[in-house]
Amino acid sequence: MSVPQLPSYAAMASRPSSTVGFCFGGRHSWLAAAGGHGLAGAIGFYGMPGERDGQPGPTQRAAELAAPILALQAGADGHITAEQNQAFDEALERAGIDHELVTYEGAPHSFFDRKYEEFADASADAWMRVLAFIERRSS
Repeated sequence: MSVPQLPSYAAMASRPSSTVGFCFGGRHSWLAAAGGHGLAGAIGFYGMPGERDGQPGPTQRAAELAAPILALQAGADGHITAEQNQAFDEALERAGIDHELVTYEGAPHSFFDRKYEEFADASADAWMRVLAFIERRSS
């Protein structure tokens, strides 16, 4: 980065930030909202919301989350069930967290990256939701 770029970088760095993650990263994006980072939002694609390997997940830590949540889940995910997604949605609701959980019926895990062409409609919808979510929280 050059010196003339510093003012624009400083302005950008002072704007609210959101996290985005996929799979393992989706889960950690949501968990980052419990880390005291002052996030504007946390977005996760097909993240595991529940307990994993004995560690509490975003569902169990919902009361600690301090940022709006966008969860973009795969309806045909072989490892994340509709019941786990429902429990996450209910935990966020109980905790009073601004959130949206969208399940793309028939879409497999990794529909947005590895299966993009086959699930173009779901992927396009998910991307528009990400952009709108960030836009609403970045001003």
